Amino acid sequence: LFAMTISTAILIACIAVATASAAGGAFAMWFGLSHRRLQVLLSVVAGAMAGIAVLDLLPHAIDAMKAGTEAACEHEHHGHDHGSVHSIRSAMIWMIGGFMAMYMLERFVCFHHHDSDQVQCVHSDHGHSLSWVGAVAGLSIHAVLAGMGLGAATVLEEGSGTPWPGLALLIAILMHKPFDGLAIVSLMKRDGRSTGLIWLANGAYAAVTPIGVVLAWIWAGGHTEPAWAGPTLAVTAGILLCIALADLLPELQAHTHDRLLLTAALLAGLGIACAASFLH
Repeated sequence: LFAMTISTAILIACIAVATASAAGGAFAMWFGLSHRRLQVLLSVVAGAMAGIAVLDLLPHAIDAMKAGTEAACEHEHHGHDHGSVHSIRSAMIWMIGGFMAMYMLERFVCFHHHDSDQVQCVHSDHGHSLSWVGAVAGLSIHAVLAGMGLGAATVLEEGSGTPWPGLALLIAILMHKPFDGLAIVSLMKRDGRSTGLIWLANGAYAAVTPIGVVLAWIWAGGHTEPAWAGPTLAVTAGILLCIALADLLPELQAHTHDRLLLTAALLAGLGIACAASFLH
């Protein structure tokens, strides 16, 4: 009965998360995205990315590092306050590292093109060809860790007799998962990637969180976060912040049209991130 119950919860979680992620990407693929629609979606994505980085990833990174430093601080008689300050500073350093790493790639690898012969190419004036790569990498790290957390929560809550183990965390993940897929597809469409590559990336990303869920279910004994979880989450927060603040927002700021609409879309993205964070 135990195996059957937890198997059902894991199966439902994997299908629901994969479907939500793929649906977000499919929405951006199936509906014709005019320039205006794309800018609105990118505004939502920018707000969601920035909000998830600051309200979700960074606090989790600090908590993970704090758990690892408190014991050491107590052993050295520094107390909890010293451990808290050290964990916050460490998380910020890792976040800055992720931000600067992504910025350097954009700055020196994806240099801007201004060839007059490329007037037919919408993206020739920007050249942000690594934004979608950074988004896939950063969001995939987040997704697999979220999946592992969901798998662990499902295993632990099943043992406590919860009717639907892991449901609260599953709902929180489902709230922002479609916007992960939408972010990836929107960025790839903006960068002029082929339809086949976009569908491949969307499908591959949809499978990342279920893989994390299954891995945690198989391991099932990971009651504590690994030492690399905190730094990884902080670096991921930096990557997403760089894409949102140094790539998407400057591009949107350059558009003098639809200022109120794009601002409202940006705030909507932040609101989605806030809702997911508070529910989490």
